[in-house]
Amino acid sequence: MNTASRKKRISYSFVHILYLLFFTSLIFSFRAVSSISIAAILMAGIILNRSSLTSPFQTNTRNLLLAGSVLFFLVQIIALLYTTNTQQGWVSIRVKTGLLITPLAICLTTSIITAIFKKLLVQYCFILFTATLFCLCISFLNYQQTADPSLFFYHSLVSPLNQHAVYFSLLVMIGLIFLLETIEKRDFIFNRLFHFLLIVYLSIFLFLLSSKLVIGFYAFFLLYYFIKLFQKNKLNRLAIAGSLLVCITLVSLVLTVRNPISKRFSEIINGDIKLVAQDSFDKGDYFNGLQFRLLQWRFVTEILTENKRWWPGVSPGDAQDFLNKKYISKNMYSGEPERGDRGYLIYNTHNQFLETILQNGIIGLSVLLIICFSLVKMAVNKKNRMTSFIILLLLAWLFTESVFETQYGIIIFTFFPLFIAAGKTEKPTL
Repeated sequence: MNTASRKKRISYSFVHILYLLFFTSLIFSFRAVSSISIAAILMAGIILNRSSLTSPFQTNTRNLLLAGSVLFFLVQIIALLYTTNTQQGWVSIRVKTGLLITPLAICLTTSIITAIFKKLLVQYCFILFTATLFCLCISFLNYQQTADPSLFFYHSLVSPLNQHAVYFSLLVMIGLIFLLETIEKRDFIFNRLFHFLLIVYLSIFLFLLSSKLVIGFYAFFLLYYFIKLFQKNKLNRLAIAGSLLVCITLVSLVLTVRNPISKRFSEIINGDIKLVAQDSFDKGDYFNGLQFRLLQWRFVTEILTENKRWWPGVSPGDAQDFLNKKYISKNMYSGEPERGDRGYLIYNTHNQFLETILQNGIIGLSVLLIICFSLVKMAVNKKNRMTSFIILLLLAWLFTESVFETQYGIIIFTFFPLFIAAGKTEKPTL
Protein backbone atom coordinates (compact mmCIF):
# COMPACT_ATOMS: atom_id res chain seq x y z
CA MET A 1 0.00 0.00 0.00
CA ASN A 2 1.51 3.34 -1.08
CA THR A 3 1.54 6.48 1.06
CA ALA A 4 -1.38 8.13 -0.75
CA SER A 5 -3.61 5.06 -0.30
CA ARG A 6 -2.67 4.82 3.38
CA LYS A 7 -3.53 8.48 3.98
CA LYS A 8 -6.84 8.05 2.17
CA ARG A 9 -7.70 5.01 4.25
CA ILE A 10 -6.85 6.82 7.49
CA SER A 11 -8.91 9.87 6.52
CA TYR A 12 -11.89 7.66 5.59
CA SER A 13 -11.62 5.82 8.91
CA PHE A 14 -11.46 9.11 10.82
CA VAL A 15 -14.58 10.50 9.10
CA HIS A 16 -16.30 7.14 9.64
CA ILE A 17 -15.68 7.45 13.38
CA LEU A 18 -17.03 11.00 13.35
CA TYR A 19 -20.24 9.81 11.70
CA LEU A 20 -20.64 7.04 14.27
CA LEU A 21 -20.15 9.62 17.01
CA PHE A 22 -22.78 11.79 15.36
CA PHE A 23 -25.31 8.93 15.07
CA THR A 24 -24.75 7.95 18.70
CA SER A 25 -25.20 11.52 19.93
CA LEU A 26 -28.26 12.04 17.72
CA ILE A 27 -30.03 8.89 18.90
CA PHE A 28 -29.02 9.18 22.57
CA SER A 29 -29.82 12.92 22.52
CA PHE A 30 -26.38 14.24 23.40
CA ARG A 31 -27.24 17.57 21.79
CA ALA A 32 -23.88 19.29 22.36
CA VAL A 33 -22.00 16.27 20.99
CA SER A 34 -24.21 16.26 17.87
CA SER A 35 -23.28 19.86 17.13
CA ILE A 36 -19.60 19.26 17.85
CA SER A 37 -19.45 16.12 15.70
CA ILE A 38 -21.15 17.86 12.75
CA ALA A 39 -18.66 20.74 13.06
CA ALA A 40 -15.82 18.18 13.17
CA ILE A 41 -17.18 16.47 10.02
CA LEU A 42 -17.29 19.87 8.32
CA MET A 43 -13.67 20.61 9.24
CA ALA A 44 -12.58 17.15 8.08
CA GLY A 45 -14.40 17.73 4.78
CA ILE A 46 -12.69 21.09 4.28
CA ILE A 47 -9.27 19.53 4.93
CA LEU A 48 -9.94 16.58 2.61
CA ASN A 49 -11.17 18.88 -0.19
CA ARG A 50 -8.69 21.71 0.32
CA SER A 51 -7.20 21.17 -3.12
CA SER A 52 -10.59 21.55 -4.85
CA LEU A 53 -13.50 22.86 -2.80
CA THR A 54 -15.67 23.20 -5.92
CA SER A 55 -15.85 19.46 -6.69
CA PRO A 56 -18.36 18.56 -3.92
CA PHE A 57 -20.79 21.18 -5.26
CA GLN A 58 -21.28 19.97 -8.81
CA THR A 59 -24.83 18.75 -8.19
CA ASN A 60 -27.39 21.44 -8.99
CA THR A 61 -29.92 20.21 -6.41
CA ARG A 62 -27.29 20.47 -3.67
CA ASN A 63 -26.42 23.98 -4.80
CA LEU A 64 -30.09 24.96 -4.75
CA LEU A 65 -30.51 23.55 -1.23
CA LEU A 66 -27.38 25.34 -0.02
CA ALA A 67 -28.50 28.58 -1.68
CA GLY A 68 -31.90 28.31 -0.03
CA SER A 69 -30.30 27.63 3.36
CA VAL A 70 -27.97 30.64 3.02
CA LEU A 71 -30.88 32.90 1.97
CA PHE A 72 -33.01 31.68 4.87
CA PHE A 73 -30.17 32.42 7.28
CA LEU A 74 -29.71 35.91 5.79
CA VAL A 75 -33.43 36.63 6.24
CA GLN A 76 -33.00 35.89 9.97
CA ILE A 77 -30.15 38.39 10.18
CA ILE A 78 -32.10 41.08 8.32
CA ALA A 79 -34.98 40.60 10.79
CA LEU A 80 -32.72 41.99 13.52
CA LEU A 81 -33.23 45.42 11.94
CA TYR A 82 -36.91 45.54 12.93
CA THR A 83 -37.21 43.29 15.99
CA THR A 84 -37.90 44.70 19.45
CA ASN A 85 -36.40 41.63 21.15
CA THR A 86 -32.83 41.64 19.87
CA GLN A 87 -31.66 39.06 22.39
CA GLN A 88 -34.21 36.49 21.23
CA GLY A 89 -33.39 37.41 17.64
CA TRP A 90 -29.75 36.45 18.18
CA VAL A 91 -30.84 33.22 19.86
CA SER A 92 -32.83 32.37 16.73
CA ILE A 93 -29.81 33.10 14.53
CA ARG A 94 -27.58 30.89 16.68
CA VAL A 95 -30.08 28.01 16.41
CA LYS A 96 -30.37 28.38 12.64
CA THR A 97 -26.61 28.17 12.00
CA GLY A 98 -27.30 24.46 11.57
CA LEU A 99 -28.94 25.30 8.23
CA LEU A 100 -25.47 26.24 6.97
CA ILE A 101 -23.16 23.87 8.82
CA THR A 102 -24.97 20.54 8.38
CA PRO A 103 -25.50 20.65 4.57
CA LEU A 104 -21.91 21.81 4.05
CA ALA A 105 -20.58 18.98 6.21
CA ILE A 106 -22.46 16.36 4.17
CA CYS A 107 -21.56 17.87 0.80
CA LEU A 108 -17.85 17.96 1.66
CA THR A 109 -17.80 14.29 2.73
CA THR A 110 -20.09 12.88 0.03
CA SER A 111 -17.40 10.64 -1.50
CA ILE A 112 -16.75 9.00 1.88
CA ILE A 113 -20.48 8.51 2.55
CA THR A 114 -20.85 6.79 -0.82
CA ALA A 115 -17.97 4.42 -0.03
CA ILE A 116 -19.22 3.34 3.42
CA PHE A 117 -22.94 4.05 3.14
CA LYS A 118 -24.30 0.58 3.87
CA LYS A 119 -21.87 0.04 6.74
CA LEU A 120 -22.88 3.37 8.29
CA LEU A 121 -26.60 2.60 8.10
CA VAL A 122 -26.14 -0.90 9.53
CA GLN A 123 -24.28 0.64 12.44
CA TYR A 124 -27.00 3.29 12.72
CA CYS A 125 -29.57 0.50 13.12
CA PHE A 126 -27.50 -1.18 15.83
CA ILE A 127 -27.18 2.10 17.74
CA LEU A 128 -30.94 2.55 17.35
CA PHE A 129 -31.55 -0.99 18.63
CA THR A 130 -29.34 -0.35 21.68
CA ALA A 131 -31.13 2.90 22.51
CA THR A 132 -34.63 1.42 22.15
CA LEU A 133 -33.70 -1.61 24.26
CA PHE A 134 -32.36 0.71 26.96
CA CYS A 135 -35.66 2.64 26.97
CA LEU A 136 -37.71 -0.54 27.26
CA CYS A 137 -35.57 -1.83 30.13
CA ILE A 138 -35.90 1.44 32.07
CA SER A 139 -39.66 1.53 31.42
CA PHE A 140 -39.99 -2.06 32.63
CA LEU A 141 -38.04 -1.35 35.82
CA ASN A 142 -40.17 1.73 36.51
CA TYR A 143 -43.34 -0.21 35.72
CA GLN A 144 -42.47 -2.79 38.38
CA GLN A 145 -42.53 0.01 40.94
CA THR A 146 -45.51 2.02 39.69
CA ALA A 147 -47.62 -0.41 37.60
CA ASP A 148 -48.22 2.51 35.22
CA PRO A 149 -48.61 1.22 31.62
CA SER A 150 -48.20 4.75 30.19
CA LEU A 151 -44.45 4.34 30.81
CA PHE A 152 -44.32 2.24 27.63
CA PHE A 153 -45.85 4.90 25.38
CA TYR A 154 -45.12 8.25 23.76
CA HIS A 155 -42.81 10.71 25.56
CA SER A 156 -42.55 8.54 28.68
CA LEU A 157 -40.99 5.70 26.68
CA VAL A 158 -38.04 7.78 25.46
CA SER A 159 -37.73 10.02 28.51
CA PRO A 160 -34.66 8.01 29.72
CA LEU A 161 -32.89 9.42 26.64
CA ASN A 162 -34.36 12.89 27.16
CA GLN A 163 -35.86 12.44 23.70
CA HIS A 164 -38.99 13.78 22.02
CA ALA A 165 -41.26 10.92 20.91
CA VAL A 166 -42.01 12.41 17.47
CA TYR A 167 -38.37 13.23 16.74
CA PHE A 168 -37.30 9.76 17.82
CA SER A 169 -40.07 8.23 15.67
CA LEU A 170 -38.45 9.85 12.64
CA LEU A 171 -35.11 8.24 13.51
CA VAL A 172 -36.77 4.82 13.90
CA MET A 173 -38.69 5.27 10.65
CA ILE A 174 -35.50 6.03 8.73
CA GLY A 175 -33.94 2.83 10.09
CA LEU A 176 -37.02 0.81 9.10
CA ILE A 177 -37.03 2.17 5.55
CA PHE A 178 -33.39 1.13 5.17
CA LEU A 179 -34.04 -2.36 6.57
CA LEU A 180 -37.06 -2.91 4.32
CA GLU A 181 -35.25 -1.62 1.23
CA THR A 182 -32.35 -4.06 1.70
CA ILE A 183 -34.71 -7.06 1.69
CA GLU A 184 -35.27 -6.76 -2.06
CA LYS A 185 -31.53 -7.12 -2.63
CA ARG A 186 -31.38 -9.99 -0.15
CA ASP A 187 -28.70 -7.97 1.62
CA PHE A 188 -29.50 -9.04 5.18
CA ILE A 189 -27.86 -7.95 8.42
CA PHE A 190 -26.23 -11.13 9.77
CA ASN A 191 -28.98 -13.36 8.36
CA ARG A 192 -32.58 -13.34 7.17
CA LEU A 193 -34.10 -14.20 10.59
CA PHE A 194 -32.24 -11.49 12.50
CA HIS A 195 -33.07 -8.93 9.80
CA PHE A 196 -36.80 -9.67 9.92
CA LEU A 197 -36.88 -9.77 13.73
CA LEU A 198 -35.18 -6.36 13.83
CA ILE A 199 -37.83 -4.96 11.49
CA VAL A 200 -40.63 -6.38 13.66
CA TYR A 201 -39.00 -5.10 16.85
CA LEU A 202 -38.47 -1.56 15.54
CA SER A 203 -41.99 -1.54 14.07
CA ILE A 204 -43.46 -2.36 17.48
CA PHE A 205 -41.34 0.35 19.09
CA LEU A 206 -42.48 2.83 16.43
CA PHE A 207 -46.12 2.18 17.33
CA LEU A 208 -45.37 2.51 21.04
CA LEU A 209 -43.98 5.98 20.33
CA SER A 210 -47.51 6.85 19.18
CA SER A 211 -46.64 9.57 16.66
CA LYS A 212 -49.73 10.01 14.50
CA LEU A 213 -47.72 11.45 11.61
CA VAL A 214 -45.07 8.71 11.54
CA ILE A 215 -47.47 5.80 12.14
CA GLY A 216 -49.69 7.05 9.33
CA PHE A 217 -46.69 7.49 7.07
CA TYR A 218 -45.37 4.00 7.94
CA ALA A 219 -48.73 2.45 7.03
CA PHE A 220 -48.65 4.31 3.71
CA PHE A 221 -45.05 3.22 3.05
CA LEU A 222 -45.81 -0.44 3.82
CA LEU A 223 -48.81 -0.42 1.49
CA TYR A 224 -46.74 1.09 -1.34
CA TYR A 225 -43.80 -1.23 -0.56
CA PHE A 226 -45.86 -4.44 -0.70
CA ILE A 227 -47.73 -3.40 -3.84
CA LYS A 228 -44.44 -2.77 -5.66
CA LEU A 229 -42.98 -6.00 -4.29
CA PHE A 230 -46.05 -7.87 -5.50
CA GLN A 231 -45.70 -6.41 -9.00
CA LYS A 232 -42.01 -7.27 -9.28
CA ASN A 233 -41.99 -10.73 -7.69
CA LYS A 234 -44.08 -13.25 -9.61
CA LEU A 235 -42.87 -16.30 -7.68
CA ASN A 236 -43.81 -15.33 -4.12
CA ARG A 237 -46.96 -13.30 -4.69
CA LEU A 238 -49.01 -15.40 -2.26
CA ALA A 239 -46.49 -14.81 0.54
CA ILE A 240 -46.33 -11.08 -0.24
CA ALA A 241 -50.12 -10.75 -0.30
CA GLY A 242 -50.31 -12.67 2.98
CA SER A 243 -47.72 -10.40 4.58
CA LEU A 244 -49.63 -7.31 3.44
CA LEU A 245 -52.87 -8.73 4.84
CA VAL A 246 -51.19 -9.44 8.18
CA CYS A 247 -49.82 -5.89 8.32
CA ILE A 248 -53.21 -4.35 7.51
CA THR A 249 -54.90 -6.52 10.15
CA LEU A 250 -52.36 -5.67 12.87
CA VAL A 251 -52.43 -1.94 12.11
CA SER A 252 -56.24 -1.98 12.08
CA LEU A 253 -56.34 -3.73 15.45
CA VAL A 254 -53.89 -1.27 16.98
CA LEU A 255 -55.92 1.70 15.76
CA THR A 256 -59.38 0.34 16.64
CA VAL A 257 -58.93 -1.59 19.90
CA ARG A 258 -58.90 0.68 22.93
CA ASN A 259 -55.28 1.45 23.88
CA PRO A 260 -53.02 4.51 24.36
CA ILE A 261 -52.11 4.52 20.65
CA SER A 262 -55.67 4.45 19.31
CA LYS A 263 -56.63 7.07 21.90
CA ARG A 264 -54.27 9.59 20.26
CA PHE A 265 -55.95 8.99 16.88
CA SER A 266 -59.52 8.92 18.20
CA GLU A 267 -59.19 12.24 20.03
CA ILE A 268 -58.62 13.95 16.68
CA ILE A 269 -61.76 12.40 15.18
CA ASN A 270 -63.88 13.17 18.24
CA GLY A 271 -62.69 16.76 18.68
CA ASP A 272 -65.14 19.55 17.87
CA ILE A 273 -63.69 21.70 15.09
CA LYS A 274 -66.23 24.46 15.88
CA LEU A 275 -64.20 25.20 19.02
CA VAL A 276 -61.51 26.79 16.83
CA ALA A 277 -63.92 29.46 15.56
CA GLN A 278 -64.86 30.80 19.00
CA ASP A 279 -63.91 34.39 19.71
CA SER A 280 -62.71 33.55 23.23
CA PHE A 281 -62.22 30.46 25.34
CA ASP A 282 -62.40 29.21 28.89
CA LYS A 283 -59.07 28.58 30.58
CA GLY A 284 -60.12 24.95 31.05
CA ASP A 285 -60.68 24.34 27.33
CA TYR A 286 -58.56 21.50 25.94
CA PHE A 287 -57.34 21.60 22.35
CA ASN A 288 -56.29 18.38 20.64
CA GLY A 289 -53.46 18.40 18.12
CA LEU A 290 -55.68 19.15 15.12
CA GLN A 291 -57.69 21.87 16.89
CA PHE A 292 -54.55 23.59 18.15
CA ARG A 293 -52.89 23.60 14.73
CA LEU A 294 -56.03 24.94 13.04
CA LEU A 295 -56.15 27.62 15.70
CA GLN A 296 -52.60 28.63 14.76
CA TRP A 297 -53.66 29.25 11.15
CA ARG A 298 -56.25 31.67 12.48
CA PHE A 299 -53.93 33.38 14.97
CA VAL A 300 -51.05 33.87 12.52
CA THR A 301 -53.41 35.36 9.95
CA GLU A 302 -54.85 37.72 12.56
CA ILE A 303 -51.43 38.80 13.86
CA LEU A 304 -50.01 39.55 10.40
CA THR A 305 -53.18 41.39 9.30
CA GLU A 306 -53.55 43.44 12.49
CA ASN A 307 -49.91 44.52 12.41
CA LYS A 308 -49.65 44.82 8.60
CA ARG A 309 -46.59 42.54 8.55
CA TRP A 310 -47.43 40.07 5.79
CA TRP A 311 -44.25 40.80 3.80
CA PRO A 312 -41.50 41.08 6.48
CA GLY A 313 -43.18 39.17 9.32
CA VAL A 314 -42.99 40.19 12.97
CA SER A 315 -39.36 38.90 13.30
CA PRO A 316 -38.07 35.71 14.99
CA GLY A 317 -37.35 37.70 18.13
CA ASP A 318 -40.94 38.93 18.54
CA ALA A 319 -42.95 36.01 17.11
CA GLN A 320 -43.53 34.18 20.38
CA ASP A 321 -44.44 37.43 22.16
CA PHE A 322 -47.13 38.12 19.55
CA LEU A 323 -48.48 34.57 19.92
CA ASN A 324 -48.52 34.85 23.72
CA LYS A 325 -50.48 38.11 23.54
CA LYS A 326 -52.98 36.36 21.29
CA TYR A 327 -53.29 33.41 23.70
CA ILE A 328 -53.91 35.79 26.60
CA SER A 329 -56.40 37.94 24.66
CA LYS A 330 -58.40 34.79 23.84
CA ASN A 331 -58.41 33.73 27.51
CA MET A 332 -56.47 30.53 26.86
CA TYR A 333 -54.79 28.77 29.77
CA SER A 334 -51.60 30.68 30.64
CA GLY A 335 -50.40 28.45 33.47
CA GLU A 336 -49.63 29.01 37.13
CA PRO A 337 -46.41 31.07 37.47
CA GLU A 338 -45.88 30.05 41.10
CA ARG A 339 -45.53 26.42 39.95
CA GLY A 340 -43.45 27.28 36.89
CA ASP A 341 -46.36 26.33 34.62
CA ARG A 342 -46.79 28.70 31.63
CA GLY A 343 -49.62 26.83 29.90
CA TYR A 344 -49.90 27.69 26.20
CA LEU A 345 -47.41 30.55 26.51
CA ILE A 346 -44.52 28.23 25.58
CA TYR A 347 -46.21 26.90 22.42
CA ASN A 348 -45.15 28.04 18.96
CA THR A 349 -47.23 27.44 15.82
CA HIS A 350 -46.22 23.75 15.48
CA ASN A 351 -46.00 24.25 11.72
CA GLN A 352 -42.80 25.43 10.05
CA PHE A 353 -44.63 27.15 7.20
CA LEU A 354 -46.77 29.12 9.66
CA GLU A 355 -43.79 29.81 11.91
CA THR A 356 -41.78 31.13 8.98
CA ILE A 357 -44.49 33.42 7.63
CA LEU A 358 -45.11 34.73 11.16
CA GLN A 359 -41.41 35.39 11.75
CA ASN A 360 -40.23 36.39 8.27
CA GLY A 361 -43.38 37.00 6.28
CA ILE A 362 -43.99 36.12 2.66
CA ILE A 363 -40.29 36.74 1.92
CA GLY A 364 -39.19 34.09 4.41
CA LEU A 365 -41.90 31.67 3.30
CA SER A 366 -40.70 32.01 -0.30
CA VAL A 367 -37.18 31.04 0.74
CA LEU A 368 -38.50 28.06 2.74
CA LEU A 369 -40.37 26.91 -0.37
CA ILE A 370 -37.07 27.06 -2.31
CA ILE A 371 -35.55 24.69 0.27
CA CYS A 372 -38.56 22.36 -0.06
CA PHE A 373 -38.42 22.50 -3.85
CA SER A 374 -34.72 21.59 -3.81
CA LEU A 375 -35.52 18.47 -1.75
CA VAL A 376 -38.36 17.48 -4.07
CA LYS A 377 -36.05 17.96 -7.05
CA MET A 378 -33.40 15.85 -5.31
CA ALA A 379 -35.92 13.02 -4.87
CA VAL A 380 -37.04 13.27 -8.51
CA ASN A 381 -33.46 13.25 -9.81
CA LYS A 382 -32.43 10.28 -7.68
CA LYS A 383 -35.48 8.21 -8.65
CA ASN A 384 -34.80 6.13 -5.57
CA ARG A 385 -37.50 4.94 -3.20
CA MET A 386 -35.49 5.33 -0.01
CA THR A 387 -34.45 8.89 -0.82
CA SER A 388 -37.95 9.83 -1.98
CA PHE A 389 -39.80 8.51 1.05
CA ILE A 390 -37.41 9.99 3.59
CA ILE A 391 -37.68 13.38 1.90
CA LEU A 392 -41.48 13.02 1.75
CA LEU A 393 -41.57 12.18 5.48
CA LEU A 394 -39.45 15.19 6.41
CA LEU A 395 -41.54 17.54 4.27
CA ALA A 396 -44.71 16.22 5.93
CA TRP A 397 -43.03 16.87 9.29
CA LEU A 398 -42.88 20.58 8.46
CA PHE A 399 -46.68 20.70 8.63
CA THR A 400 -46.83 19.34 12.19
CA GLU A 401 -43.75 20.85 13.89
CA SER A 402 -41.80 24.11 13.84
CA VAL A 403 -38.73 22.12 12.84
CA PHE A 404 -36.32 25.05 12.48
CA GLU A 405 -36.90 26.31 16.03
CA THR A 406 -34.44 23.80 17.51
CA GLN A 407 -30.94 22.84 16.38
CA TYR A 408 -31.93 19.19 16.80
CA GLY A 409 -34.83 19.58 14.36
CA ILE A 410 -32.65 21.43 11.86
CA ILE A 411 -29.95 18.75 12.02
CA ILE A 412 -32.43 15.92 11.35
CA PHE A 413 -34.15 17.81 8.52
CA THR A 414 -30.98 18.87 6.70
CA PHE A 415 -28.79 15.83 7.42
CA PHE A 416 -30.78 12.81 6.27
CA PRO A 417 -31.89 13.89 2.75
CA LEU A 418 -28.32 14.75 1.74
CA PHE A 419 -26.87 11.75 3.54
CA ILE A 420 -29.25 9.23 1.95
CA ALA A 421 -28.94 10.87 -1.47
CA ALA A 422 -25.14 10.72 -1.22
CA GLY A 423 -25.25 6.99 -0.48
CA LYS A 424 -27.97 5.97 -2.90
CA THR A 425 -26.08 6.55 -6.15
CA GLU A 426 -27.95 3.89 -8.11
CA LYS A 427 -31.32 4.75 -9.67
CA PRO A 428 -33.75 1.82 -9.51
CA THR A 429 -37.33 2.35 -10.64
CA LEU A 430 -39.73 3.52 -7.97
